[in-house]
Amino acid sequence: MGEHKAVEVVHFNPSDPREPCRLATRRTPIPGPGEVVIRMLCRPVNPSDLLAIQGLYEGWQPTSFPCVPGFEGMGVVHQLGVNVRDLSVGQRVSCVSPKSHETGQGTWQEFVVVPAQLQFPIPDSVDNETGAQFLVNPWTVYAMLHELRVPNGEYVVQTAAGSVFGRMFIQYAHYQGIKTINLVRRNEQKEELKAIGADEVINFKEENVVELVKKITGGKMAFGAIECVGGELTKVVASCLRTSGTILVYGVLGDPDLHIGIHDILFRDVKVQGFWLSRWFGKLAAFEMRKIGAEIMTLLDKKIMQPLAGEKFPLELFKEAILKSQVIGRGGKVFLVS
Repeated sequence: MGEHKAVEVVHFNPSDPREPCRLATRRTPIPGPGEVVIRMLCRPVNPSDLLAIQGLYEGWQPTSFPCVPGFEGMGVVHQLGVNVRDLSVGQRVSCVSPKSHETGQGTWQEFVVVPAQLQFPIPDSVDNETGAQFLVNPWTVYAMLHELRVPNGEYVVQTAAGSVFGRMFIQYAHYQGIKTINLVRRNEQKEELKAIGADEVINFKEENVVELVKKITGGKMAFGAIECVGGELTKVVASCLRTSGTILVYGVLGDPDLHIGIHDILFRDVKVQGFWLSRWFGKLAAFEMRKIGAEIMTLLDKKIMQPLAGEKFPLELFKEAILKSQVIGRGGKVFLVS
């Protein structure tokens, strides 16, 4: 049994996700029955990873420290456990590491042991950076758009539209025939997002969002919305929806508290509902996971959804990668690579 490098979390720090992390050496695992060992090559630094390290992510509460973070990534199959037949050594896979908070087997390390049935082969035509982002963003885009049940030709409002996630939402909605109204904070993002399929882009810092949505929709207002900023912006988004419209809240990039007008809830029946991908996964049978996973990989392969790749950092420079991932307008997803 050899050893490998890993990023370990030794405690939670709500104010600084860099401080509780250290570079450590771990024993390289051996796969049990139905498991595989993946040699990790590329891992995105997602907002959910940082929330986990800060102790602010409900689904990542380790039973003991130190623990390795990282919800997703890609690598090559290094070793097969017994009864594993659908994968082969050297095969590239998108790595899914469930219950990493309990097992310590997050993806921010050089080798990880995971259930074979949850690993998805990456086609040769899909690059490492795209394969590494297979899980968190594409599945959330797919799931939320289906949960909202938006009819073709109707409008959906989204906040943080310039993010990697926001761009993928625009692309997939456009593919499904659903129109998007995208809220951003910088004017230079407008043409950039329209070039990838955005129907309307509004600078919520400078423009009257509600009046513009009313004009765009001919007074009907938007069918639904997805929201991840919080604070007063949630209240603005609620006012953009028609009666009985639904806002799906899926993140906390800004204010951890959200505001909403009583008028919208009481008289217009606007609903605010949380969306957590882990809970949505819990509703799916194994065969449904495989079916949807194959569909999402095809969407990535055909570049219908194209996750924006940014700067890459060696695993050892995890603190610099974390810092870069928090920069607004950084130009794509930050990665840790081995």
